[in-house]
Amino acid sequence: MHNFKKTELDNGARVITERIDSVRSAAVGFWFETGSRDETPAENGISHFLEHMLFKGTKKRSALKIAREIEQVGGHMNAFTSKEVTAFHASLLDEHLPLAVDTLADMASYSQFADKMIEREQGVVLEEISGYEDSPEDVVHEDFSKLLFAEHPLGRPILGTRDTVSSFTRDTLVGYWSRQYQPKRLVVSAAGAVDHDKLVKLVARKLELPEKAKPLTKRELPELNPDKAHERRKSIVQAHLTIGGRGLSYGDEDRYPFFVMNTVLGGGMSSRLFQRLRERSGLAYSVYPFHEAYHDTGLYGIYVGLEAKQVKRAEKMIREEMQKLIDTPISKAALKRAKDQLKGALMLGLESSAARMHRLARMEIYLKRYVTLDELLEGINSVTSEDVQQVAQRLFGGDSWVATVLPDGSAPRAA
Repeated sequence: MHNFKKTELDNGARVITERIDSVRSAAVGFWFETGSRDETPAENGISHFLEHMLFKGTKKRSALKIAREIEQVGGHMNAFTSKEVTAFHASLLDEHLPLAVDTLADMASYSQFADKMIEREQGVVLEEISGYEDSPEDVVHEDFSKLLFAEHPLGRPILGTRDTVSSFTRDTLVGYWSRQYQPKRLVVSAAGAVDHDKLVKLVARKLELPEKAKPLTKRELPELNPDKAHERRKSIVQAHLTIGGRGLSYGDEDRYPFFVMNTVLGGGMSSRLFQRLRERSGLAYSVYPFHEAYHDTGLYGIYVGLEAKQVKRAEKMIREEMQKLIDTPISKAALKRAKDQLKGALMLGLESSAARMHRLARMEIYLKRYVTLDELLEGINSVTSEDVQQVAQRLFGGDSWVATVLPDGSAPRAA
């Protein structure tokens, strides 16, 4: 018996909840199924900019009041933009959930996008871009996406560029908001001490979004990019390497074997990559795999920060570890360890109302159904060593992987 409920409102918005009887907290989020992937080159960064602008004042709330109302009852608000999602959410005691819904619905319905606030926030986002560009680890990840997806929107930065962000006007923002942020793209997700029926009534009463649907941009699957390597010259001490390729989509049938394989390869200090590159070789302080799943494709890679002269050696080791997974099924003992580690991490990660709220929303957006924890555990338990080998062959086989490196100017090419 699970405590999941879903209701679709007349305007097409979906309200989904998971009641957790053992907590007194509640988390609620407004998730729009649109992100930087849906932007044209000239609009690049507008979804992220709109996320910022939602906090800058509505018809009845100033920016300060938006910030203060939730904080003064001990809660907190946050937001994020990804390639396919724009979300803003709050966590607080259950008794204050109506306040959170009223605030979030007000932001979605009545944000003013005032000219003076736009100009001010452009300066903030430009500083955010500058800070990002000063982080070599972030830069090499962005270069990797660009190399993998080329001119496709998935290859563009979520923050946009200085030129695009500086060009946004109130008309630009209002036009894009009304086109992309429609009720049928909205998922209101809540978890914790939540009464589903009361939440549905509250959202239906407070939310005011245009119901006349405008044509939405159709998402196209990116083509494979033939380029194999990219090197960015920048004067820094440490080199930063990413190597990887296409990953799995969110609902891919191989996702459970992938979770296990990823744990074996890079899941923590006992993983093969950590043990070989850091513990046995002393090449790096930071080494980890990363994965981003989208509706129809994905991105998977391995990052390592190390001395520039060690880039080639590290890449060779990474490729050798991939090849081992391709050639040889993992042992039964290794399979059990990876499953236990994965299940433990997943369960611990879902102990908060906020984590459950995030999980609910992503399931609705990407799978269009609720996945129980029992089903999740069963999926992990069903994985065999051969399954892990097959997903490694699928991901690492062939010659489709690419590499990016951000060196100190004297590093060799990464591929």
